[in-house]
Amino acid sequence: MSIKQRWLSLPPRLRTGISVTAKLAVTVGAFYALFTHKIPVEEGRSIAIYEAILEYVPKVDPERFWLFCALAGGIKLIGVVFSAWSWHLLLKGQRIEFPFWRQIMTTFLIGRFIGTFLPSTIGLDAYTLYDAGRYSRQWERATMAKALEKFIGITGLFLGMLILLPFGIGIFGEHALVVGSLITAVAGSVVLGVFLSVFRPGIIQAVLRVPFPLRGRVEKQVARLTEAAGAYRSKPGLLLWVFFSKFMVHFTTAVVYVFTAMAVGVEDVDFGRVTFASTIQILGTIFSPTIAGEGAREAIQAYLLQNEMGVVQSLLSASLGFIAAEAATMWGGVFWWFRRKGYRPAFCHVDGAQVEYKDEEEAPAEAPLLEREAEPA
Repeated sequence: MSIKQRWLSLPPRLRTGISVTAKLAVTVGAFYALFTHKIPVEEGRSIAIYEAILEYVPKVDPERFWLFCALAGGIKLIGVVFSAWSWHLLLKGQRIEFPFWRQIMTTFLIGRFIGTFLPSTIGLDAYTLYDAGRYSRQWERATMAKALEKFIGITGLFLGMLILLPFGIGIFGEHALVVGSLITAVAGSVVLGVFLSVFRPGIIQAVLRVPFPLRGRVEKQVARLTEAAGAYRSKPGLLLWVFFSKFMVHFTTAVVYVFTAMAVGVEDVDFGRVTFASTIQILGTIFSPTIAGEGAREAIQAYLLQNEMGVVQSLLSASLGFIAAEAATMWGGVFWWFRRKGYRPAFCHVDGAQVEYKDEEEAPAEAPLLEREAEPA
């Protein structure tokens, strides 16, 4: 029996527990290695990064600090609205409709609150899927919408990377041409591939007839994307709005780090370079084996922007960006607290008809799907 088969043979809850524990350990280890790493200072002296931060923070102007922290939180909240709106549109494409502000938006805030304490985007994805499937009783449709959302979400990030690349590629200095070409090839391939799979699947299917490495795995993902996009074939306008919304989600997140750099006193912040570097950092944190990307976020940002603003400032702006973003949505816990047993959305329309609920009705039997969605890949 292979390692993968043995892993899959374990109970789902045990696998989730092991995965979370391992990621928590990696997160703690990453922070320890990061903040105890020594950096050179004046007169040939070296000090640990945490010591440099303790020396630097008291020098930051409090007024400037809180102003730009507030702006960072505000721009992140705008991004969350765009993210919730894209989910709202994808559900509408499946002929499932909820009130946006009182249901979709509050559900997103609750999901983000839960997701703060879980790896990657498991909390947000699982809760929004559970919420839509439970109240609409359309688990298959909600699952298809969520699958398409994940593909378009990563495309929005790569699209932002391509748009910002001309303004920020200078952070790589003499290697800018090589790195820029590589990013263009990879990001461009992802964006083009997803766009064609969604709007012109026949072209992608024809290309896949040509043998190439990992063809089987690519075919599987393309088939899943094509199936998920099937219900939206007659709604190109809706899909374009979803793509735009997902681009705005990642763009506003990148702008957060511009404001946090200003908050820690960095003068003459280069908007293009910081936002471009932040898109790379966001991609890195998505795939990092840590809780919410902590540790990896700071390390990547410091590597990319140390020449722009200094190691300590880039570390501080990265950590502060995460805190400001979470502070803007942590009050989703309040909505979670007030969603008592028996809560129902103001309305839920499926195929144009209102879904009726009985007063004594509990969560549908299909709810265990949540556990399957939340399992680590």
